Amino acid sequence: MVTGETKATLGRRPLAIASLGTLAFVGVLALWGAQASAQQAPNTQAMIDTAMQNMQRIMGGMSEREREDYVRNAERDSLRRGEDLFRRTTLGTNGQACASCHPRGGTTGAQQEMMPGMRMPIPDLHGVAQTFPKFKVPNDAVITLPEMNNNCLVMFQRGTPLALNSQEARDLAAYVNSLK
Repeated sequence: MVTGETKATLGRRPLAIASLGTLAFVGVLALWGAQASAQQAPNTQAMIDTAMQNMQRIMGGMSEREREDYVRNAERDSLRRGEDLFRRTTLGTNGQACASCHPRGGTTGAQQEMMPGMRMPIPDLHGVAQTFPKFKVPNDAVITLPEMNNNCLVMFQRGTPLALNSQEARDLAAYVNSLK
């Protein structure tokens, strides 16, 4: 029950769905009325403009060789930043890093206590990125790899989740994806 709101009001705004896991927000269900569905999201045009500028700059302003070098360097830099985040103990508050449980992307072979009496084996991360999106019980939802990374940051490293649209979240996901 929503206090002080009518069905008409609810029909014009997104309704946030709280997860049963530790993430405060894992998805948004848009319940739009007929008028709202005809409107673009506020940043849609900015996203289109940025994409077109990038296309013009990279596709139109570079030779094929320069483009290949640019893409290769951008991917390499993202993987380096992601690996740095994977090894960084300051993402959480307990001195742990992703690499503490997943050395070189593998596993320590240990188990992590989820709650009293419930232990879970620490998984090997090689190839795990290809299994996402998938349903995760702590979230009671289908989640993406960046959301799973946030689960670990929050639950095991006692940190703050990364903004899912941030460069850090993309870099960490790129690094985990590189673990084949």
